[in-house]
Order: sequence, then structure tokens, then C-alpha cells
Amino acid sequence: MTAIPPTICPYCGSKELIRTVPEKDPFNVMVICHSCQRVITPEHDKPHGKTTTAVRTIAEKAIQISLNSGKLHGIKYYYTEVNKLPDTKTTLQQAKDTMESLLQARGLTSAVKKPSRNGCVIALIIILLIIASVIYFYTHR
Repeated sequence: MTAIPPTICPYCGSKELIRTVPEKDPFNVMVICHSCQRVITPEHDKPHGKTTTAVRTIAEKAIQISLNSGKLHGIKYYYTEVNKLPDTKTTLQQAKDTMESLLQARGLTSAVKKPSRNGCVIALIIILLIIASVIYFYTHR
């Protein structure tokens, strides 16, 4: 028995829902709200407890952190905050998979801040300075 997706967004109340079919799993059809860009699953029809609401809030905050600081910071935040909750425990791999699926479902994978490359440039400059100083000292003896 397949669950029928809702016709109204439980988050914002919008009636503009979009059905998407992911490339990797074409049998897993997702329903996304057009206005708030959140994934609506059949489990949203059930009443929510405090833990479910807390996990959802943590996920939203982790997505914002991922967009501003990078995916690694978002995964770290999600992992630590979910493990602080009394009834939920997650592994680092589960936290990573959850964050990647949330970002992919909303189409935000390309919007996540990429890691900085400044460390490589600084290391290259230091190596060039060392080589230049060694050549200078050997030629001016």
C-alpha cells in the first residue's frame, strides 16, 4: 500500500507542491513545496512528538550552516545536536547521508560553500621562499 502524499504543505500551508523523481532512485518520488522548498514525506501526516520537531529544527539549522560555512560544519552540527537528544542516536555516516539527502532534495548541493584553497597557495609560497633562500645562500658564499 502506497501512502498518498499530502496536497497542502504542513510547513507553510501552500498548495503548490512539486513532484520530483531523483536520478539515482527513480522509484522514490519526492514531493517538494514550491514556496518553502521543503520535502514533504508521508510521515508528515502523523502527529509529531517533541523529538521529531526537534530533529526537524536541527536539520533546518544544519542546512543553513551548510550553506554559510560548508557541508562539513553542517554535518558536524547535525551529528552533535541529534546525539544530544534523549531518544535519538545517530552515527556520523547516517548524519552525512541525511545532510546530503536533504541538500539534494532541495536542490542546494551546488549552493553549498566550497572549501577554501588558500592553504595550498600559502604552502606553495613558503616552499618557493625556502628554495629561493637556499639558492641565494649557495651562490653567495
